[in-house]
Amino acid sequence: MISTRDNISIAYDQYKNGSDSVVVICPGYYTSKANRWIKRTAELVSPVYDVIAFDFRGHGQSEGRFTWSAKESMDVDAIVDLAKAEGYKHIGIVAFSLGAASAINAAAGRTDIESMVLISCPIRFRNVDFHFWEPEMFIELKDDILNKWQGKGARTANIFMHKKDPIDTVRQIDHTAILFIHGDRDWLIKDRHSKKLFDAANPPKEIETIRGGLHAERLVQFYPDKMKELILNWFSKTLKKGPYEK
Repeated sequence: MISTRDNISIAYDQYKNGSDSVVVICPGYYTSKANRWIKRTAELVSPVYDVIAFDFRGHGQSEGRFTWSAKESMDVDAIVDLAKAEGYKHIGIVAFSLGAASAINAAAGRTDIESMVLISCPIRFRNVDFHFWEPEMFIELKDDILNKWQGKGARTANIFMHKKDPIDTVRQIDHTAILFIHGDRDWLIKDRHSKKLFDAANPPKEIETIRGGLHAERLVQFYPDKMKELILNWFSKTLKKGPYEK
């Protein structure tokens, strides 16, 4: 556990292989580090980098209530500060959905995050699409039911709290390389969000749209090999670590 600036205890898991570089994994809303696809993300990255996966406030083993990206940048800050205190020389982030929004908001105030992979990130909370009637939502719902909602759930605060908009804060980031990844069948946050964020972001930056891809960690579920290649190739170019070998 580690405490945030506002005294919320944040739970994290750490995967070590002796690297001087670490990748922080930021789950999305309603998803904790215990979710199998977040664990799978750690497995994809950990052969090359050390990994820290954590629960945002209001999720899993962390305290507090989730504020819909209003305060979660402090959770990211606490984990990045932990990584620096442990002596990691290079810090990257893989973040999903509202976790990606919080990662952007945190990175806008820092110069020590070298690289990020932002998956299914919204331009702002109020523009999340919520197309519950689309068949892709039922694919995800069925999987969660069959797996007994493993690593799912959240305790939430007032949804109307003021939030910074990633489409604005991403413009303030000038020390971090960003890869945006989105599925073109995302029912919750349409791929236009990543396209707009990409246009607003400073270089170096890239964007990848996965044909047939669903929302957030479901891209890891259905396209693990492609996601591994995208993430590790990006970090090989932008996070100071030796080249990734397939």
